Amino acid sequence: MRIHRLRNSKFLFLFVLLCGIAGSARAQVFVPDERFKTDILLVVAHPDDETVVSSYLARASFDQHKRIAVVYSTRGDSGANAAGREHARALGLVRESEGRRAVSSLGITNVWFLDGRDTASQNVLVSLAAWPAASVVEQIVRVFRLTRPEIVLTWLPASVAGENHGDHQAAGVLATQAFDLAGDPSVFAWQLAAPIREYENALEGLRPWQAKKLYYFTDAFDTGFFHGRGPEYSGREISPARKISYLELATRSAAPYYTQSPGPNLNRRIEAGEGVDSVTTKLQQAGYFPDPVRLWLGKSLVPSAPTADVFEGVRAGPIPFTPPKRPAPEVAFELEISLGGVWGFYREFWRAHELPSLRLLRPEIAVRPGDTLTIPVVIRNNDSQSTKLRLTVSVPDTWKIKAPSPNLQVSVPGDGEVTVSLPVIAPAKENPNFAEIRIIATRGERFTFQGSVFAQVNSWVAEQLNW
Repeated sequence: MRIHRLRNSKFLFLFVLLCGIAGSARAQVFVPDERFKTDILLVVAHPDDETVVSSYLARASFDQHKRIAVVYSTRGDSGANAAGREHARALGLVRESEGRRAVSSLGITNVWFLDGRDTASQNVLVSLAAWPAASVVEQIVRVFRLTRPEIVLTWLPASVAGENHGDHQAAGVLATQAFDLAGDPSVFAWQLAAPIREYENALEGLRPWQAKKLYYFTDAFDTGFFHGRGPEYSGREISPARKISYLELATRSAAPYYTQSPGPNLNRRIEAGEGVDSVTTKLQQAGYFPDPVRLWLGKSLVPSAPTADVFEGVRAGPIPFTPPKRPAPEVAFELEISLGGVWGFYREFWRAHELPSLRLLRPEIAVRPGDTLTIPVVIRNNDSQSTKLRLTVSVPDTWKIKAPSPNLQVSVPGDGEVTVSLPVIAPAKENPNFAEIRIIATRGERFTFQGSVFAQVNSWVAEQLNW
């Protein structure tokens, strides 16, 4: 009898335990937070980068009632300070505050600053290494999944004269990668896993998201090459909601950027509403507020003509994840020669991310008068036998070849690779015309390669951004 009662007690304990477990089970329902739902996500490098498109953002915000969010990949803490002595991390705090104030005047309140390191260089690869890229792209993907953007705007991932900051290009590179990754449930899967504990600090509970369109912009010296590649928006048109031009709205939004001001008292004049037209002109001369705002349609996963309005073809709701098509394998030749460095990187990047329109861009760069420009050439020998070839560099009369001779003999081991650096010196005077620096490779009497880099000599290039 005692044994029977003991058994009954065990069964009762097990029954109560199972009921307790069943009672603690709960269904986790995912409902996206509408506070962060975004129509346009802008991904840039530094506070004040948005000024390149801020007249369009004013149009989209005030008159089209679009929800806009901004990602600053760095805090701009290695830049100059026109307002005070704060530098380094302290300057980063100041510029973060300026950026938040600036975009709030455009009706933008969702703003994120990531952990990229502000890096003064013209070389996108230096910026990607310093940020570092792997960490920052994960952070950008997280923002994509939180904000669920329809449209993404970012810097042009290309080296063109006037776009002299590697950080700008790095933002465009990583935004493009995030566009192609955020909808993939196998990428950064911990962002998508349902939280296990109430106080979870690892699993994030997001969902994949595929944005619909990706547009690029630039502050190149001449943006004419954008014409026909995307829509254009005049800043001189009057906002029906605000009764002033979009350029004036953009100018007013830049008032908080005291640290980046190109002239004394400009920001106070903007805040006081004094001579806004003349202030706008001065800021445009310094590179702010290009007009019209020209965009380049990099990708569209919905039906849309390249020059149609940004929101042409966009409908509410998610679309399927659409990764770029895997590029066809390139034929391996016995001897392969190509431009290296950023130009070689972009050739592969555009191919991998299915950006055929960008592959039409030529290799460009801007340098200061008298600077040395070093052009890397990569030579890959796929044969088991070593080989020799000759590299010939030709430059315009006003340029100089730094190497002892314009003809360089190169030996490449079997199954080996050699990178040859070809330094050339820019003339001492500015020249708005592009100089073609041509590299020709021959093996024996046989021509094997010809490539060119187009360089513009312009003192506007900041000293710390030398190549």
